[in-house]
Amino acid sequence: MIKILQYLGIGYLITVAIATPYFNWLFAKENGFIAWLFFGQIVPTFQALVWPIFYFF
Repeated sequence: MIKILQYLGIGYLITVAIATPYFNWLFAKENGFIAWLFFGQIVPTFQALVWPIFYFF
């Protein structure tokens, strides 16, 4: 059971690693480069961490 949870956790972290650049690009495209410089590591990274909420809702 522990191995299954570890694999699920690793899989989730891999999807977060893939989603982070995507959400950074999307944030820069929608809000502009200057806004991305100031908020680009906060908002998109949070969105990448909770990407299932953005995907399903």
